[in-house]
Amino acid sequence: MTQSDIQPAGDIPAFPCQSFPTEARHARLLGVYPQRQSGHFMQRVRIHAGLLRAEQWRAMAAMARRFSPDTPLHLTTRQDMELHDLSADDVPAVQQAMAAAGLTSLGSGGDTLRNITVCTCAAGGSSGAPDMLNLAHATGRTLAEYGHLFGLPRKFKIAFSGCAENCGRPFFHDLGFGAIRRDGVWGVKVIGAGSLGAKPELGIVLYDWIPVSDAPALSLAAMRLFDRLGDRQNRAKARLRHARQRLGDEAFRVELDNEFVATKSERPWPAIALAEPVTRSNARRALSFLKGDVTANQADVLAHLADDAALSVRIGNDHRVWLFSQDQNRLDRIIQEQPELAAAAAPQPIIIACPGTRWCGRALADTNRLAERLRDIFSGKADAQLIGISGCPNGCALSAVSDFGLIGGRSGQDEKYILLSSGGQGRDGRLARTVGTGLSADQVCQKLLS
Repeated sequence: MTQSDIQPAGDIPAFPCQSFPTEARHARLLGVYPQRQSGHFMQRVRIHAGLLRAEQWRAMAAMARRFSPDTPLHLTTRQDMELHDLSADDVPAVQQAMAAAGLTSLGSGGDTLRNITVCTCAAGGSSGAPDMLNLAHATGRTLAEYGHLFGLPRKFKIAFSGCAENCGRPFFHDLGFGAIRRDGVWGVKVIGAGSLGAKPELGIVLYDWIPVSDAPALSLAAMRLFDRLGDRQNRAKARLRHARQRLGDEAFRVELDNEFVATKSERPWPAIALAEPVTRSNARRALSFLKGDVTANQADVLAHLADDAALSVRIGNDHRVWLFSQDQNRLDRIIQEQPELAAAAAPQPIIIACPGTRWCGRALADTNRLAERLRDIFSGKADAQLIGISGCPNGCALSAVSDFGLIGGRSGQDEKYILLSSGGQGRDGRLARTVGTGLSADQVCQKLLS
C-alpha cells in the first residue's frame, strides 16, 4: 500500500501535514509521537513490506543528516523506519521531504491499519517461497477503501509469510496469512486474533486453507467485525483478540465466517495468484543493526547496493536488513568492500531492543546498554535464537515470544529484569515462560551465558 492508496476521511489531516499536528489522535495517525525528552518527537515512516528504492534510502539518509544529524535512523519490527530527536518545527518539513520521496507516515501509528508486513522470503527473497507482494498490496488497497479505517477501536496488524518457517510471525497479529499448497494449488492458511502487550495472547487458526483471492475480502470482513465488536471504552481490552476472548473461540469463528460470506457476496473480487518469480535469489546475507540503528552513511551504502540490479535489499521484522543475490561469492565480496557495514555483517545472534530510556517516556530500563553488552558477549557467534529486550511490560521488542525475552522494570533506583525463555518467535503458538525475576543486568548476562 502506497501513499496514494491511503485516503484520509472526515477530520483526519492530510499527509503531509502543513503544521505540527496538535491533536494527539491526529499526531499518532501521522506517526508522530513525543519522546521522553521534552520538546522532542519521533516521526515514523511507513514502508510497505520493508521495500525501499535506492533513491528512497538516499532520501532517508538526507533527512537524518538535515533534521537529526546526531541521531541514527531506527528500524522497527514492522519494517518501518523512524527519525528521532525532531523539534515540532521539523515535523512538517520531514513530512514534506517524505512525500517528495514517495513515502508516507499516514497510518504508521494510531487506531488504524498499521504497516502490512511481508516476510523477506515472500518478497522475492528466497527460492521455494511464493512472492506475496501483490497479495499484500491488493489487501492494503481493499482496506484503504474502508470508511472507518482511521477510527478503529485500536490498531490492526496484518502479516504475510511465504515460507515454511513462518518468519512473518503470524501468531501475534490480528491477521496472519501463510502461503500453503493444497493439491498443487497455492492458498493461504489464516491465523488471527492474537496480540502482544502487557498481557499477551497468541492467535488461533481461523482457516486451514482459503484461496489466495479471498485474502482481501477476509481482511475486510475481519476489520468490519473488529470495528463492530472492539471495546471503545477500555483501550487495554480493545484489540480484536479481546473480542475473541469475550465471545469464545468457536463463536468468534462463526461471527467472522458470517461476515466473510457477506463481504464476498457484495461485489466481484479480482483473481490473485501466487507465482514463483522467474528469477530466484538463492544467496542471502543478513545485516544486524544493533538497537535497530542505521546511520545516514549506512543508509547511503544500502542505497548504493539497491542501485545494483543484481541485488535486492529488504528491511526485515527483527532489526535486520537482508541482501539477496544469485551469486553468494559476489554478495560476500560486495559486503567486504563496504566498511560501513562491517559490524552489521559480523556473525551474531538476533537481538531486538526497544528504544528504552533512550527515547521512550514509558520505559523503565536502559535496554540499549544491555543490548550492547549482549552483542559484545556473543560477538562472532551466529545464532538463529531471538533475544528481545523490552524496557517496560508492554513488551515492544517481542519479549513474550522470544527464545530469550527480557522485560525491564525498577526496584527503587535499580533496573531489574524479568527473564523469559522458549517462545516461538510468533512463528507458532508458544509464548515464552518466566524463568527469572528481579534480575540485574549482570545476572541476565550470566544466565544467558550458562
